[in-house]
Amino acid sequence: MQLAFNNDRLSSRMQFDPSTTGEPEVESSVIEWLLHDDQVMRECFTHAAEILKSVTGASITAITLLDEEYQHYRAEVGMAMPLVTRARSLADYAVRDAELFVIEDAHDDARFGECMLVQRHPFVRFYAAIALRAPNGEIVGALCAMDPSPGRLDAGQRAVFYHLRAMIENDLKMRTATAIDPLTQLYNRRFLLESITRRWKEARDGDVMGSVVVDVDWFKQYNDTYGHQAGDHCLRKVASVMQAAADGERVIVGRMGGEEFGLLMLRAEPAALENTLETLRQGVEDLAIEHRASPLGMVTVSVGATLTRITETSRPAYRDGFASADRALYRSKHGGRNQVTMAQ
Repeated sequence: MQLAFNNDRLSSRMQFDPSTTGEPEVESSVIEWLLHDDQVMRECFTHAAEILKSVTGASITAITLLDEEYQHYRAEVGMAMPLVTRARSLADYAVRDAELFVIEDAHDDARFGECMLVQRHPFVRFYAAIALRAPNGEIVGALCAMDPSPGRLDAGQRAVFYHLRAMIENDLKMRTATAIDPLTQLYNRRFLLESITRRWKEARDGDVMGSVVVDVDWFKQYNDTYGHQAGDHCLRKVASVMQAAADGERVIVGRMGGEEFGLLMLRAEPAALENTLETLRQGVEDLAIEHRASPLGMVTVSVGATLTRITETSRPAYRDGFASADRALYRSKHGGRNQVTMAQ
């Protein structure tokens, strides 16, 4: 390796206040999807890791993504890396530092004795990483380089870490902007349909997909009565309920347009899907948003849903699932609204 050294220090994790950025907070589930599953971001990660390897001469470079329990490798160059618990990862130390984090020789620092990459193959001694942030300021992972020999970084190599971080974070910011509906902070129509198409194609034979259409009842009348600003606030509140219902479930949710929303539940089970949708419907009702132009006196939603078992014939036909859900939604509306209807 051709590396030089400049002192780094380990400090506490920087706190983030979203109110100071001037940008709307993006739902973390959308960020998670972009980081783990979006092809454009995968290519960005690969380019960054390859450039870093070329510049530093390190044996291994990668993007690491962190959740509460694990470190997940993306775009490894030089070696396929195993899943590592976060508590025993070097990246967990790196993201506590606001600046570039460098270990010249892990054997000389007792802090890293329990780290798996130090204890086991590839027996890392040199390690350098810089934290990566999502557009909402959340630390999501790190760009890292590592080697089984001790090493140092010169000023030019250090600068490359900062340039590559700026590139990755900018690409993530732009990709997020193209994926998000600015009003509700859910997926927009185009990105929702792209996500649904890809998930449908990737599903295994026998998987069951739940297609769902949700519509805010008498929304035109709400806008006419209270004005469009109040209507926007109403949609944001409804969207937050849908996101809450989706969190913890295998659900993709987005705004189709106007007051209509779409959801896809992956590997759905009938009882689980109905429970999730009933939670959603009740959650909107519990908002208790006044709606004088509605016979129910408050804002409510109508829901239509269908289940499709994936086979060779149904795999290309995700639109059929949503067409069936739309017909179920029609029955919800004509049955009095504020209800969930499953297609027969």
